[in-house]
Amino acid sequence: MTMCELFAMSADRPTDVGHSLSLLMPRGGKIGPHADGWGVAYYEGRAARIFKEPAPASESRCLALLAEYDLKSTTVIAHIRKANPAIFGRATANTHPFEREWNGCSWVFAHNGKLPGLKSMSALRNQRFQPVGDTDSEYAFCLIMNAVARAALPGEGRPSPKKLLSTIRPIVDDLAGLGEFNFILSDGENLYAHAHTKLHALRRTIETNGRKQSVTLLATAPLTAEPWQPLAPNSLRVYAGGSDITPVPRRTGIRPRPTAFGVLTAAVA
Repeated sequence: MTMCELFAMSADRPTDVGHSLSLLMPRGGKIGPHADGWGVAYYEGRAARIFKEPAPASESRCLALLAEYDLKSTTVIAHIRKANPAIFGRATANTHPFEREWNGCSWVFAHNGKLPGLKSMSALRNQRFQPVGDTDSEYAFCLIMNAVARAALPGEGRPSPKKLLSTIRPIVDDLAGLGEFNFILSDGENLYAHAHTKLHALRRTIETNGRKQSVTLLATAPLTAEPWQPLAPNSLRVYAGGSDITPVPRRTGIRPRPTAFGVLTAAVA
């Protein structure tokens, strides 16, 4: 089944992703079937600068301009969309990445996959974060953000990667149990990536004027002939400053696999 494609970057200094976008563009309707929309989010500190359009990426003059423009960031998330199901077609509200404000930061999310039955088995009424469009992707994003907000202590700032992972892991496992749930999530400082079935990473060390720079790229499918590495299925990673900073979990035995009618139901009660 054809799904969307993800792309993301984490770097220790503001970096241009124009070349990567130019390689991603043709997959959005020319050499690939992902012709129902595209979006790119560039972080500027705590705020995300988002460009998106419910049209084929390969035909977009706006995306072509972004690919040529010298727009730099330390954290970037991009997405090309294949509407699935097709009834939730081309619309700005259904185009990734999605954004929500929480705790004074832009949180940005993009998803690759399908989560059948999600909206029929749980509800978001009376919750802070609500979907604007029709997609199960945005619905899942709202579930995650509501869990993050509920877990915060009074006066607490941005959650540490360790706390955020422990907060969202049960919900992520449940959502993955419904279908396919590859996603990228960021608060502007940390980039969280869930490789449910298919996601690749490439680490680059670039030297400019005698100074080394660390960059990590993530993509559903490799964009270049470089040695991209597939992330382990069902892995949840964290990147910051161009490096993998995923906390090493303590061994506490095997945790029972949650079911879709457990954690998800509790998450919206």
